[in-house]
Amino acid sequence: MVTATTDVAIATGTGTSTRRGRVVVATELGYCWGVRRALDIVQSAADAGGPIAPIGDVIHNPQVVIRLRERGVEGAASVEEAVDRGFRRVAITAHGMGPHLAGEAAQAGVELVDTTCPLVTKVQRLAQKLARQGYFIVVYGDSYHPEVRSIIGWSGTSKAIAAKKMADLPWNAARGQAGPDKVTPPRKVAVVSQTTKNVDELMAFAQQLQAMVIPEGGEFRLCNTICEPTSERQNALKRLIEDEQVELILAIGGKKSSNTARLAEVGQSLGVPSHHIERPEEIDPSWLDGVGLVGVTAGASTPDDVIQAVVDELDRRGYTPPEGGIRQVDPDYVPAF
Repeated sequence: MVTATTDVAIATGTGTSTRRGRVVVATELGYCWGVRRALDIVQSAADAGGPIAPIGDVIHNPQVVIRLRERGVEGAASVEEAVDRGFRRVAITAHGMGPHLAGEAAQAGVELVDTTCPLVTKVQRLAQKLARQGYFIVVYGDSYHPEVRSIIGWSGTSKAIAAKKMADLPWNAARGQAGPDKVTPPRKVAVVSQTTKNVDELMAFAQQLQAMVIPEGGEFRLCNTICEPTSERQNALKRLIEDEQVELILAIGGKKSSNTARLAEVGQSLGVPSHHIERPEEIDPSWLDGVGLVGVTAGASTPDDVIQAVVDELDRRGYTPPEGGIRQVDPDYVPAF
């Protein structure tokens, strides 16, 4: 293993050069199946029928958004804005959208293309089912995120809320407690999760909420809807830290990317300095001081060439790239859902 203080002599075709250390990559990183599917759908639609306006970003990666714009795919904030700009087709992004969008598109007379990840659709339908069964729906996730808003929209009930911590909830006491300032939860509460969250944090939140709900005949249900690609990337990062003993983590992905942010948080929680970056220019030289092993991971919306650009930059700064490249891609892989 390369230590934090030892340069490594690397034999080359012209002699020996001194290297600062090496780069190791997580076994699971970058594009997931759902993102690849969304991009294939919207690119094929644009190539076959001309310009198309996703309502929001198709995926949360700025480099990809720029490339799509060059192919006639350019985001709009609303159907109304897309129509005002001359688009005759709009798209639901991979993160999903509430049922209102289909109605708005029909009323405006524009074609609607749906790129929603099937794993997000699964959560939307589950929230619908739970609401019909009388549960108050708690979506564990970021209230501002389009996926979370879509899940709440599809639940079809006013008894739904997004929360990441107990303080986000409208209740402050367990069922059965009484007092002028006590607000207790209803008898039936169900939790689903934004697909890109951290399972350990979800479990900690659910345990606290369960303790509030189950007294006095309460019924609590937890549905772990964190998607397989998110869990795979987080677990691969944990293995990278445990097996390789890396001294620094670079998590590559758009600043809006929830799953990339979670990767950086996982690294930090395990005691490794971890930074969420979008591009190689963001690498601070001070991060590399005394570091021999740099671990690289990337969110599910990060293309391979962006990951490679970061590895190339580390190579330029004296770190040996991983043998065999950043990863192998199985284009036929489809997750269970």
